[in-house]
Amino acid sequence: MESIYNHVPVPQETYVKPAMYRSKHNPKGEITYSTFGAKGTTQLPGAARMKKSMAAHMGPAESTRPNPSTFMKAGEKTLAVSMRITKPGEKPPTTSIRVNKHPAVPSRHEKPITGLKSSKNFITHNAVEAILQVPQKPVSTEADYLNKADYGQVPEYLSQVKEEIKRENDMIDQYVAELGNAGGGYDENPYADHEEFDENERRDLLRALKGKWDDVNAKYQKMCHMVKLDTVGKIRRKEQMEKELDQIEGDIKKLASRSQILVAPH
Repeated sequence: MESIYNHVPVPQETYVKPAMYRSKHNPKGEITYSTFGAKGTTQLPGAARMKKSMAAHMGPAESTRPNPSTFMKAGEKTLAVSMRITKPGEKPPTTSIRVNKHPAVPSRHEKPITGLKSSKNFITHNAVEAILQVPQKPVSTEADYLNKADYGQVPEYLSQVKEEIKRENDMIDQYVAELGNAGGGYDENPYADHEEFDENERRDLLRALKGKWDDVNAKYQKMCHMVKLDTVGKIRRKEQMEKELDQIEGDIKKLASRSQILVAPH
């Protein structure tokens, strides 16, 4: 791919050869602790030799007794503080003062101070302090739920819920209004022109439906015993009777209930 950066000359990296490694040990020194060249005519100087230091394995060669003049002296291991201020770069003086951690023990010639008396009347002083003292309020450990910044105010989440309910009701009212305008109006009470069914007529109709159910059931019982339904007409009559019986039973249940029955105008 063509690029202007391809025409920019790249500097050549020059390789710098590192310095030759030279060991810090003397190359001409004796080779100790080595078995190389231990035998033969080409034995190297120091080969097969062990250079032991004094008291390396079995203790000192000669027994050293303690020097009685080098015993520990008093105050040798204690903290020493110099009283003279030294200048920058100047060594502190060799003389030092021992610092005592505890106060000195009193001498046997020192006598304690006794006979001190006070003219202060502590009973009167305490009574005056108790009289002049400002009474303090008792500290209540119970939580005060009435002393709040938002006490007596409606919570924010209830306001949000009310707004959501109001918004949903407005949407439903708007949808119902649009539906009524599209269908030529919306009647809030569609059963206003209906009349209540008379109780006597209900009883007469219920009695007639029961009689009709008995007649249809009698015909159905004669047909249901037939084992062989070999024609299409028999099958259709049986199915029609079953549907008619179900319809009559449903009407009887509706009329037998005590709910209000409304009749549409003719």
